[in-house]
Amino acid sequence: ETLPEFRPWFESYAGDLDWRLLAAMSYQESHWKPDAKSVTGVRGMMMLTQATAKDLGIISRLDPEQSIKGGAIYLASLLQRIPDALASYNIGLGHLEDARVLTDRQDGNPDMWVDVKIRLLQLRQKKHYKTTTYGYARGNEAVAYVDNIRRYYDTLVWLDEEQPQILKQDELPTDTVMHSDTDSVLVE
Repeated sequence: ETLPEFRPWFESYAGDLDWRLLAAMSYQESHWKPDAKSVTGVRGMMMLTQATAKDLGIISRLDPEQSIKGGAIYLASLLQRIPDALASYNIGLGHLEDARVLTDRQDGNPDMWVDVKIRLLQLRQKKHYKTTTYGYARGNEAVAYVDNIRRYYDTLVWLDEEQPQILKQDELPTDTVMHSDTDSVLVE
């Protein structure tokens, strides 16, 4: 019931990205709550820091359209710099680069998520993080973050392809009433 309200902005600002990936990220970040706030101070649907929002020209992180626009721009910029942009959105470019360096040192492919995610987990272990530039990181959180987004994305793709009417509010018949208490659609 929530996604159809924000879908036009996800579609509009996704650019070369699949809008459903952007929506899945937003769901992971905020559960599509425009006023979401974390203990670290990130805010809005795309959980932007104040510094990132300012750099992107975003005036209000709590405005859903601005937050989605900012998140899309930021993700696109990360994708230009690094293949594992989803993880870097969560853990930061420095820690992700540390994991990529560890991956390369251990004869893995630093451009393959299956290899990098193993090394992200190693950033919690002193014997590994002490050899990196940025040190200790909760790499397990970034791995769970990416896994969740991929799961949400797969769900949105399935819904969009198999049951598109669920994701498009404007395509519901005019005599349809949404009943949130039962999560069903009843035609009167």
